[in-house]
Amino acid sequence: MTGWADKKSTLAVVIPAYNAAATLSDCLAALRRSNRVPDELILFDDGSSDDTPRIARAAGAVVIRDGPPRQGPAVGRNIGAATATSSTIVFVDADVAIHPHALGRLEAPLLAGEAVASFGSYDDRPKSRRAAALYANLRHHWVHQNGREEAFTFWSGLGAMRRDTFLAHKGFDPRFREPSIEDVDLGIRIIEGGGKICLVKDALGTHHKDWGVAQLWKTDISRRAVPWALLMKEGRGRADDLNISTKERASAVVAHLLWLTALAAILRPSWWPAPVAMAALYLALNVRFILFLGRAAGIRAAVTGTILHWCYHLYASVTFALVSAGFVPLRRRKKIITATAGRTQATRP
Repeated sequence: MTGWADKKSTLAVVIPAYNAAATLSDCLAALRRSNRVPDELILFDDGSSDDTPRIARAAGAVVIRDGPPRQGPAVGRNIGAATATSSTIVFVDADVAIHPHALGRLEAPLLAGEAVASFGSYDDRPKSRRAAALYANLRHHWVHQNGREEAFTFWSGLGAMRRDTFLAHKGFDPRFREPSIEDVDLGIRIIEGGGKICLVKDALGTHHKDWGVAQLWKTDISRRAVPWALLMKEGRGRADDLNISTKERASAVVAHLLWLTALAAILRPSWWPAPVAMAALYLALNVRFILFLGRAAGIRAAVTGTILHWCYHLYASVTFALVSAGFVPLRRRKKIITATAGRTQATRP
């Protein structure tokens, strides 16, 4: 990283988008209010059928549309990054409205030579007030705000990277055809190559995604837990930070003991103190998160969030266990992240 800070710093924002008209205006308006004005604004249109391209062009973005529709955000970010000429690339999702200081905060450790990539988090004021959306977005905020500043992975919802680092590692794996853990995979490759990634906790963005319960569970299981468990089964990455920390794994164990002891108590009523004790232990392990939910969104959100969090620990841990036991063999990984034949990982349009 020697000499990096001496170079002229330019910054490009790359946004992958598919039918993002409902949230894109807020995303672009937030970028216009940024204290650090981007030198380039690039949007990859993944075959949208709504007003996404028109909204982007009206905001002054360079709109790129290359290849068939629905190639996925990994391909979109790769093509956008290959088009950019700036020394720093910041990836922003089309449903994220950044805070004014976010770009500058993400750029700072790269300019100082402290890291080759950085990422932030969602704030604690998600746009949607639906129960599942509040829980999902606030869970993300909580996990990132309590993660290690020296990260073992990367997040592309609001993340910055030196362009030379991005190209050296050939960008995101294009086999991830839908939003998944393509950013986790890239972050692991950078760490394995000796690079440093930092979590910048005050680089924030407001998330506008309106999660439903079924959508949240499907995404958590099929697009995150399964492919992440496959990476870990290959011996890649670490399992002691973010949402797979030791405390999270302990919570998963207690979550299962809760329903098991409750079932046993139905058969043997004298055992009723056991599920009560497990419920108390689960609440104790997660009390800071539950109190945070209450402060951020009220008592109702804290109650429903606790139930959803318990469900999350159940299905996420079961998924990891099944993958580890071989029920999703490595040879079937292509069924989860379908290969994109004939495209390199940093294709220029």
